[in-house]
Amino acid sequence: MSAAATIIFIPGASSDESTWDAQMAALSQTHRTAVVNLVDLDNVSDMSNRVLSAAEGDIILCGTSMGGYVALDALKKAKARIKKVVFCCTSARADTPERKRQRMIDVAAGEDGWRAARQDATHYHAFLGARAQQDAALIDNLRETSMRVGYAGFARHQKACAERAASLDFLPQVDIPALVISGAEDALIPPEMQQEMHALLPQSTFVSIASAGHIAHMEDAATVTAAIAGFIDA
Repeated sequence: MSAAATIIFIPGASSDESTWDAQMAALSQTHRTAVVNLVDLDNVSDMSNRVLSAAEGDIILCGTSMGGYVALDALKKAKARIKKVVFCCTSARADTPERKRQRMIDVAAGEDGWRAARQDATHYHAFLGARAQQDAALIDNLRETSMRVGYAGFARHQKACAERAASLDFLPQVDIPALVISGAEDALIPPEMQQEMHALLPQSTFVSIASAGHIAHMEDAATVTAAIAGFIDA
């Protein structure tokens, strides 16, 4: 069944299709794959509609961070089409009031402040595990992606994340195989939140990526790709 389904990769906030390049390169050799661009959208519902229209028939969803929120919304709309789901470095909780306020403060700082922050390599350390913080090539990649998405894309995604619904109560209804991937050093969405999802999903497998932070699928692409491939082909 899984071999006939299209794997749809869903980027996180302030990101585009390139975030999944390693996984697309590996899995497109043996599976039908697609990746969605969400840069122009500012709410999770429109994002999940785009995901569901990216392929016909059975699908497997693979979302990281904001992409996980989008995958959850797609499951609420079209669970019968979705045969498996991968949640990477994400959460089923809504934003806290404090986190919502911080998002709005970050947006209100304006484009000049946004751009200046992203020229500083230490800006990216909050997203990365200790090892990846020393990876200049990865940081350059993240900076280039941020610049492509732009301040307007950043603002749209902050709005989408701030307004997302809580989905903890929905997780027990996700009665399909699920893979929950956690970065062991994720400071943005701590591993406890992925463990929480794993505990509530009826058919869940949990994988912790050692030494990785919030962008585990790029920090240790080989390990994450192998975990996803093994899960899909099981």
